[in-house]
Amino acid sequence: MKVLVIAPHPDDECLGCGGTICRHADRGDRVEAAFLTSGELGLKQLPREEAWKIREGEARRAAKILGISALHFLRCSDWLLGDEIERAALALVPLLQEWKPDLIYLPHPLEWHPDHKASLPVVRAALSRCRNPAPELRTYEVWTPLSEYCHVEDVTGVMSRKLKALRAHPSQLKEFNYTTAIRALNEYRGALAGKCKYAEVFSSASAHC
Repeated sequence: MKVLVIAPHPDDECLGCGGTICRHADRGDRVEAAFLTSGELGLKQLPREEAWKIREGEARRAAKILGISALHFLRCSDWLLGDEIERAALALVPLLQEWKPDLIYLPHPLEWHPDHKASLPVVRAALSRCRNPAPELRTYEVWTPLSEYCHVEDVTGVMSRKLKALRAHPSQLKEFNYTTAIRALNEYRGALAGKCKYAEVFSSASAHC
């Protein structure tokens, strides 16, 4: 299976579906990730190019831990992705046409962060320009927990790898305690959704509006 992870910023791949990425990689699936922005506002005290270098470097280190085979950085504007739907879609089209993923993970459309909300419109706009069969879309949670979900992934056995990958993004852990937050969220999902220690949950989305 070919899996594509859409991350609005470096670290969303870890937070939203890091455990599931590990499980895909362990099964022999090829996983690639496309970062719609490089999260320059996460280091707003630095020039944009320097922030890109740091955050993309962190993403590469995390990818090695998770088992992601290839990374694609589209470098759209952090926080303003909703104003760049067409630009982001056009940048994503060549990857979709060449690689033809079977499954795409991306943030669910009711997420609080505007770049997360814009991810599904970007993916839909890109897919509308492709002639490939539509892939399955599964949406993940980061800032805003899903109110409904249809897929539960037991990530108990890979939770330590997920947290190790998340810690590969040290520039973002200075301001937010993501490690505590995501461990608690995944433990909650494990107890109530997966009947296991840790789980990630996903909803389905249509590839078309």
